[in-house]
Amino acid sequence: MRAILTVKQKTFLTPHYIRVILEGAALETFAAARVGDNNKIIVPQEGVPLMLPDDPRLLTQEQAQRPIIRTYTMRNLDLEKGEMTIDFVAHGEEGPASRWALYAQKGDELLVMMKEKTKPLFIPSDSYILVGDHTALPVISVLLESLPKNAQGTAIIEVYGKEDILNLTKPEGMDIQWQFNKTPGQGSALAVAFKDITIERDQTPFIFAAAEYSIVDAIQQHIRAAYTLERKQWHAYSYWKYGLAEDASAEKRRAQTK
Repeated sequence: MRAILTVKQKTFLTPHYIRVILEGAALETFAAARVGDNNKIIVPQEGVPLMLPDDPRLLTQEQAQRPIIRTYTMRNLDLEKGEMTIDFVAHGEEGPASRWALYAQKGDELLVMMKEKTKPLFIPSDSYILVGDHTALPVISVLLESLPKNAQGTAIIEVYGKEDILNLTKPEGMDIQWQFNKTPGQGSALAVAFKDITIERDQTPFIFAAAEYSIVDAIQQHIRAAYTLERKQWHAYSYWKYGLAEDASAEKRRAQTK
C-alpha cells in the first residue's frame, strides 16, 4: 500500500506534538491498513521530486538527493472523511521529519507506504502494562483506546514536560503515569519505573514497551528475569537509538527487538 497524500490540516497538540491530517484520492489504497501500525513516510526534500525507494531514477541520483525514509504510527484512518492522521514529535529542525512537520502547509505532499499487518496490537490479558517515550505516545494512545472497557493496568509515558501531557481516552481502570525528560535518550527513568510495577501472582499481564534502544533493552531484560510469559504476551520495540539517525541500515538493525 503506497500513495502520495497531501496535507489537509496541521495542529500543534502540544509544544512538542504536531498532528498532521492527510487527504487524497488515493487514500482508499490503505483500506486494509490498521490504526496503530507503523507506516513508512518519504519526507520531501526541497527541489527533489518524491520517489519510491525502488524508483530506477535513483540510480543516477546523488546520495544527498535520495529519499529520506522515516517510520511513524498511523494515529487514525477515516475513509468516510477521507483522512489519515499522523502525529509527529517536534524536536527541532535537525531531524528531517520534524523539520517537515514544523513547516508543513496545506497542500504539501507526503508519500506514505504501509504493509498489511496480522500481528495483534495486544493480547487480551488480566492486566496491561504500557511503557513508552515521546515517540511511542501515538501507539500507546491507540492501545488505550482499543483496550477492553474493563481493562486494568498502568501506562507510563515519558514526554518533554508537563506542557506535553495529553488528555487520552482510556479505560477507567488504566492508570497513566507521566514522566518528564527534556533530554530524550539520556537520564530516562522509564526502565526503573517499569521495574517498580507490581503484578499480582494470579494475573498474567500483557506488556508493551517502545522507546529508545537502551531503555527497551533494559525493560526486556527485566521481563525475562522477573516474569514467566509466552513471547506473544509482550511486545518490545526500539523506535530509535540515541546518537543514530534513522536510515536504511539503521532501520534494519532496530526494526523489532527480539
